[in-house]
Amino acid sequence: MKDPRQRPWPLIAIVLTALAQLACRATTSGALAESCTRSFLRYEPSAWEKEWSQGELSGERRDRECEILATPTEVQRSVQLIRSVQGAMLRGMPIPQDAVPLFSRMVYSVQCGGTSRESVDLIEPLVGILRDPFSMCPRPPAVPDDVYDTFGVGEDRVQSKRHFLTLAATGQGKPERGPHSQNILIDIGASTFASWQNDPAAVGAMWFVDRYRRVGWTFDWIVSYEIEKLDPDVLYRSVPADVLPHYVYFNQGVEKDPGGKWNPWRILKGSSVTPDDYVVVKLDIDAPDIENDLVAQVMADPALQKLIDEMFYEHHVNTKPMWPWWGTQNAKAILADSYRNFTRLRAVGIRMHSWP
Repeated sequence: MKDPRQRPWPLIAIVLTALAQLACRATTSGALAESCTRSFLRYEPSAWEKEWSQGELSGERRDRECEILATPTEVQRSVQLIRSVQGAMLRGMPIPQDAVPLFSRMVYSVQCGGTSRESVDLIEPLVGILRDPFSMCPRPPAVPDDVYDTFGVGEDRVQSKRHFLTLAATGQGKPERGPHSQNILIDIGASTFASWQNDPAAVGAMWFVDRYRRVGWTFDWIVSYEIEKLDPDVLYRSVPADVLPHYVYFNQGVEKDPGGKWNPWRILKGSSVTPDDYVVVKLDIDAPDIENDLVAQVMADPALQKLIDEMFYEHHVNTKPMWPWWGTQNAKAILADSYRNFTRLRAVGIRMHSWP
């Protein structure tokens, strides 16, 4: 029974209160109101990631990654991770609450008028050899078939991308940055839209278009670089008609000289791209001397860091499970260096992912 001493709020008060809440709300369920601004604060690795990072940096887990990934605790975590990410990436489902602790966190400050609060975007943790936990190691017997054998469009066991959690799939909504902000994909080492050397699993642009579109995001521009000279008929054959108006293809390799004509960062900074745009970069040209220099340039350039929001990069290092594929037995860089670099880039606000 209502307390007769309590009077109902006048309708105008209810409306004003609702409008005030909408104007200043910074939740994890949608885009920010126009009057709000969002700035990156810090990166928080999950407890799972901390275990792996400490083990790699100390050397305790070096070349024992497959052995450790096969333990019951790691298998359980990995199965939960993949199922959660697949639900988000392929079906737009929220990350289950019991799986949230597995994920690392990108933390932002949201300011609305005179108020300030924090918001969190989840991201897959850096664990194992920084690939799908079940992709390059022998199969642990406890892994269910529906997890071990299930892959989406544009991937397979070697080229698995099913553990990536993009911002688009977190359910947070695109950050409100400006009335003219654009989504831009820069694909460095593009091959063709739908395959690499006729392998549809070793693909870049098609995977991005498919996964982002599934959760309601499209790219205004796709800028591709490829050093292998391709017949235009072959190059454009697999580009969908609705994507073609947004597809820019440079059949030219990139260079690491910061002032070079084909340095991709020089081109990016010289274009009309601003921090209001959402820029996704994929870097995989199988030329470590160029790739590593380009990544070092990102780490050293705060202006460039403000332009790149999400980055996918294959770091070729001396780690035993990848010797048959990379031939890096004598390389100086080891997996611990990957952990350092990826953590450092996440710590400046770039959603960094380890491309297969």
